[in-house]
Amino acid sequence: MRSEPLLCVADSNIWVDLHFGRLVEKTFSLPIRFAAPDVIISELQRPSGSDLVALGLREEELSGELVLKVADLAARYIRPSRQDLFALVLAEAFGATLLTGDGALRDAAREIGVEVHGTIWLLDQMMAHGIIDGRERAQALKLMIDYGSRLPKEEVESRLDEDQNG
Repeated sequence: MRSEPLLCVADSNIWVDLHFGRLVEKTFSLPIRFAAPDVIISELQRPSGSDLVALGLREEELSGELVLKVADLAARYIRPSRQDLFALVLAEAFGATLLTGDGALRDAAREIGVEVHGTIWLLDQMMAHGIIDGRERAQALKLMIDYGSRLPKEEVESRLDEDQNG
């Protein structure tokens, strides 16, 4: 059994999805410690990075050595943004789970052996811990899709069916 809460490093699209799904504050009720690189926190506007830090998001600055690793990965993986690669390197350095919805970043994480999940996994965790119910999950998913989130269609439909028929 895990003695400390799971540590997850989240990129910006996770927080944007949660913002539009109106679940940012409830996310911090999970038995998970959340961290993000300072470069991601500084770019966030909706929700603001400072609001997330106030809720409990740990802001982390990468060492020079880790920034060099970001540069190495940027040469190897051209599709993820540099900021997203900061999240990947931080997750790897901490032995943490990476949270992202970016397909190219997910692929890079898997290739270097970093566990990776996305927004739907977080919603499932909130359900499992009794933080939200099926109605709230369905409403959040619909809001996220309405605001242009690129969540995996099959997973969204599966959760919506489960929430409506469960």
